[in-house]
Amino acid sequence: MSRFWRKGRRGFRAALRGSPKLAYVEIGVGLGLLAVINLLFFPDDVGFRDANPHPFWLIVILIAVRYGALPGYAAGAMSALVYLAFSVLRAGSVIQADILSVQVLLNPVLFLLVGGVLGELQESHKRAYKRLAARYDKVETSIRDLAQRYLASMELSRELGRRIADQTSTVMTLYKAAKSLENLEMQTLSSSVLELIASFIDVESCALYLGRDGRFVLEAARPADVDFDRPEELDTTRGLLRIVLVERRTATVRDVMPEATPALIMGQRLLMAAPLLSEDGEVMGILTVERMPFLRFTPASVKLFALLSDWASSAFQRALKFQQTRDRNLEDEVTGAYNYSYVLKRLGEEIDRSRRGGLPLTLIALSIKDHEEITPVKLTTVLRTLNLTFRRHTRAWDIFGKHATDGIFLLVLPQATTHQAQIVAERLERELEGYEFKPFDDDRNLEVNTGLVSLAENVTSADLLVEQAVRDLRDGDGADK
Repeated sequence: MSRFWRKGRRGFRAALRGSPKLAYVEIGVGLGLLAVINLLFFPDDVGFRDANPHPFWLIVILIAVRYGALPGYAAGAMSALVYLAFSVLRAGSVIQADILSVQVLLNPVLFLLVGGVLGELQESHKRAYKRLAARYDKVETSIRDLAQRYLASMELSRELGRRIADQTSTVMTLYKAAKSLENLEMQTLSSSVLELIASFIDVESCALYLGRDGRFVLEAARPADVDFDRPEELDTTRGLLRIVLVERRTATVRDVMPEATPALIMGQRLLMAAPLLSEDGEVMGILTVERMPFLRFTPASVKLFALLSDWASSAFQRALKFQQTRDRNLEDEVTGAYNYSYVLKRLGEEIDRSRRGGLPLTLIALSIKDHEEITPVKLTTVLRTLNLTFRRHTRAWDIFGKHATDGIFLLVLPQATTHQAQIVAERLERELEGYEFKPFDDDRNLEVNTGLVSLAENVTSADLLVEQAVRDLRDGDGADK
């Protein structure tokens, strides 16, 4: 089936490559041929005026369907001009032809209109085909990537198998490592991955950094105490770390210092680094090897390190899926909002992160006026629309949750200033009220209020920040009333 799809795609692409210049030549030749046939064989019916359907439709339809919008308009226009020219020729003069009459203008107008419409339809088909071809190419690329991952996993399996055959003690080590990688908690999994690397590659020190807000922050290290300065955050803008991030592959110090001496190599802060890739191919973490014996720093060790990082990527993908599934269980089925206790927990984490990094943090509270008066059937529609609106106007890292009070919702906006949050709040109010819901028995429109507060020095807890946002919400509600 794939072979037939490729053949069909090549054929369609060949049709798409039809030259627009050739279209204009075909229009001229076709109209000229019809004119000659008319004058030679039908001299009593100049311009095929009595023919139904008119022969010019053959030119208009074929050109528009084959070449698209611009040639379609051109075919319609040229056919219309030739038709009018024949009308003048038949009448003897422009005045006698009365070319502005409906009877004369009907066919020219239809030529132009149908040529344009068919051409635009053909253009839309071409665009749809191109999108489909792009998706097909993307799927092919994904399949090749999966095949490479499969081969890498098989190679890792063979390598580990050889080690098991050589050393009986390795069986227990491998079993413990494999069991440890089944853990779904990030902290425990990070330590297990470092233990696996230390056991199989014989490294003296290594570390794992996970991506957070565009940065790669230290998550775990082995050993914890070292006699050198281990960074809390990686600089991925240069050196072998840039290679890892940009090219998404394992890199060593030899990639950036190919002619270095052994002493110079062993003096570098990092010897190897490998990416932990998510399912969509993005770098979600970086494994680093800081110290290892020079005689163990071989191409075979580098290859094994790359295979182990690929294994670790699969383990972290499973753990991430578990966390996402667990988080989804904290959501309301209708609104998609997190429950209040989880929002407080996440808000507390964002407050700590904002204080450490000196970043802004804003909280929006939104309430539905007279929430308790809305009938249950209509309330479901309102809440689903609320969920859709929040998802459309928020970022992936924003936190949408429910307050302890029914009818009040909270939106945590990390790294957002008061001005940016005010724009979001106004947009939410405007769009929700723009639906013009009438959920009340007295046909009143749905109305919402928003209140917002930004993180300040006097805010010591998530509860206090929520309290201030709700107070601002109620103050605004009172002012409106």
